[in-house]
Amino acid sequence: MTQSSSVASTQANSPRFFVLASAILASAMGFIDGSIVAIALPQMRVALDASFVEAQWIASSYVLMLSALIMLGGSLGDRIGVRRAFSFGVVIFVIASLACAVAQTSEQLILFRALKGIGAAVMIPGSMSLIAVNVPRAERGAAMGIWIAASSITTACGPLLGGLLLTYGDNSAWRWIFAINLPLGAAVLVMLYTKVRDDHVETGEPKAPVDWAGIVLSVASLGLLAGGLTALGESDAGGLAVAMICAGLVLVAVTVVVQLKLRHPIIPVQLFANRAFAGANLFTLLAWMPIAAVVFFLPMVLIVGWQLPPSYAGAMFLPMSALIAIFSPLAGRMADRVGTLPMLVSGGVVLGLSSLALAAAVFYQQFWLGILPSLALLGVGMGLAASPMSTAIMNSVDDSQVGSASGINNMVARMANLFAIAGLGALVAYVYALIVRAGSVPEIVRDGLLETGFGERLTGGLYVEPAVRLQKVAMDHAMIALCLALAVLCVIASLIAWASLPKSGKEEREAEAG
Repeated sequence: MTQSSSVASTQANSPRFFVLASAILASAMGFIDGSIVAIALPQMRVALDASFVEAQWIASSYVLMLSALIMLGGSLGDRIGVRRAFSFGVVIFVIASLACAVAQTSEQLILFRALKGIGAAVMIPGSMSLIAVNVPRAERGAAMGIWIAASSITTACGPLLGGLLLTYGDNSAWRWIFAINLPLGAAVLVMLYTKVRDDHVETGEPKAPVDWAGIVLSVASLGLLAGGLTALGESDAGGLAVAMICAGLVLVAVTVVVQLKLRHPIIPVQLFANRAFAGANLFTLLAWMPIAAVVFFLPMVLIVGWQLPPSYAGAMFLPMSALIAIFSPLAGRMADRVGTLPMLVSGGVVLGLSSLALAAAVFYQQFWLGILPSLALLGVGMGLAASPMSTAIMNSVDDSQVGSASGINNMVARMANLFAIAGLGALVAYVYALIVRAGSVPEIVRDGLLETGFGERLTGGLYVEPAVRLQKVAMDHAMIALCLALAVLCVIASLIAWASLPKSGKEEREAEAG
């Protein structure tokens, strides 16, 4: 049986509903993970006695493995079959979720979250591949549209449901945000093995060797960079942080050299010689940081500093997600008419304005009239930039390179999450400590707040009015500084897009044709 006949058979015998349901449920589990964990972090930190740096690693370990391995995960389906690879990722993700649910220390949770990232690196790209091999080409666009819309809705509802669970549950409620993946993952696996045909065919042709050197170097370089940036937030780890960052940069250079020498590299870095491709990815790295940083840090400010219920923190992202879903297709159509540059620049500007608006909202202590409108504006900015950014990536390379280009951009988007939490977390920790040290409180209170760090609920002897008030002020100032930094990054992103991308739709079409 040939590969084409196998795919045709799969398309004919895999009910569309079960294919889409499997892809939607699995990708939603992966997408929800970051936002719902951010809402639960204050409760996790109390339960596990985790520091701010450990909280960063609880989030970063997942994104680190996802970023470093997503290129490998995307290619695994070509080697062993899409259904097998996809189910392999789901199994790892579900097992790791169970381990997270029963973790007893922050170190265990960090380790199990990294394991979840490995599963997600296979599962998330596998969800798109599952649709591609089971849906006829003529109907694939509609199927992908359903997948994107449904994934957006489920991703938006996840933090809301998590917030309600944390608001009305007991102190162990945070464990259920991981445990809920067990029945969802089981449902995906049942549908895969009862309703979706196996697409794997042994052709007898030799497969390209796995680039293990590139994989190890990617994990090591990103890990050192993330670790160094995270350590910058610790006052006594300055030398170690700089050493880790320098070592990470050296490994990045080694990775580039190794990848250029290989015939089948995991990361085809030669694509970055294309100015438009490099510029679009730099735009992605910088412009994607606001949403990652806001999703991670803002819930801690509202839940711990403002003492709002977690349900508020979960619900506040709904308008943002809805506006991303509304504006993304509109911006995609506009990019086809006027080119990607105007849309990316306008998206970057709106993202910058939303960051400034969020800083003002925190300063003036406005949730309904400040936080919510700012997040809505953030959703508009993301909606304006997301689809044109993907178009800019696709238009900057030949058709034969589209798969690699898309994989690299997906990796860069995950790296934006990683560096937003690790790098900008150092800024947050620095400003928080600066304000605490300047506070007019007894030394024992000051030392306690410094030891507790940003975003941890005060308990015991520290839960007194001067400490609560100073912690809130310090967290607010740290969030304002973060928002101002995000605004600067968005301006830089827009300038990079202006300098690297074709200036008009006509130029872009000519460049694509040429």
